[in-house]
Amino acid sequence: MLNSLKNMCEEEITFEINNGIIHGATIHAGTLSDTLIEKAWGYADIDGNVKMRTDTIIDMASVTKALATTSALAICFDEGLLDFDTPFTAYLPEYTAPLKNPVTVRDLAMHLSGFGQQNHYTANTGGEIRKKLVSVPPQNPPREKFEYSCWNYHLLGMIIENVTGKSLDHFCSERIFSPLGMRNTSLGKPLTSNPELLAKTCGTEKPGQISDFIAFKLYRDGFTAGNAGVFSCAPDLAKFCRCLLNSGKYSEEKQLFSDAAFEAITTPRMFDAAVKRSLGWIVSDELKPRGFSPRTIYHSGWSGQTIFLDLDKAFYAVVLTTRTLNEYERARRGRFKMIEEIGKYVN
Repeated sequence: MLNSLKNMCEEEITFEINNGIIHGATIHAGTLSDTLIEKAWGYADIDGNVKMRTDTIIDMASVTKALATTSALAICFDEGLLDFDTPFTAYLPEYTAPLKNPVTVRDLAMHLSGFGQQNHYTANTGGEIRKKLVSVPPQNPPREKFEYSCWNYHLLGMIIENVTGKSLDHFCSERIFSPLGMRNTSLGKPLTSNPELLAKTCGTEKPGQISDFIAFKLYRDGFTAGNAGVFSCAPDLAKFCRCLLNSGKYSEEKQLFSDAAFEAITTPRMFDAAVKRSLGWIVSDELKPRGFSPRTIYHSGWSGQTIFLDLDKAFYAVVLTTRTLNEYERARRGRFKMIEEIGKYVN
């Protein structure tokens, strides 16, 4: 069984490499107790100088939203530091733009805030970006429509820092990454400078660099970002996935967050025709593979990453790639195609 599974993945990845869709990939997939596949192919850089490894550290782009920011929100909820249905301005008093209608923390986390795809917070420095984030009003009324926007997670990251009194990178390290033993996972920059361990993702100048240009400027200038900026590797992400498959528990006596917080971030609350979402995660969209239960959650990153969990099947898949710059959609479909095939090996 395992050989046929590896052959299936190798066939798809070889096709994508040969056709200029990706440069390399690593996959870590399994169940709560077993690993089905852990293997790497191709290269971690666009020049073909560094071999992809199973523990290559990769810029996770928007997977940051689910892995770091959403998990941090759940912890803050457990500690009574915030309520998801309270207007976000209660926790971010420095936000000065006029609001015709209250926008809640949940609205931000579910991309229902009305901020939309605004581009005018682009600036040369992180300080200028931060000023724009707290001074520009939403384009549309809240809860009128779903529109995916990094703006929401910038604000959520700032809220987490306000209510915890800690920078987002330090809070996530102390409360998420370290407890789970994710020793190669960090926010802002990789924990190692070893060139053999660092991937160079599309749109970056060197290995170990953030691909999101706004998050890059923020971290460069001493700020943080809740939308992007995590660096991680497949084995670390498998630890995180298994924690979620165990309802947030990571040992017999320890939980990352409570059952109530776990339900809050995994239960679908938005049922648009095209997409279903929970707080921070995608539950179903046009890319959801066949054969999985209604209790799935997943998230992808712009530069070529997907983490996928089926909570009923206790199944997870981590597919990390170094994709080529112009093949966003085909590379994304390729990741979900492999996840669908891997899922066939789980009862």
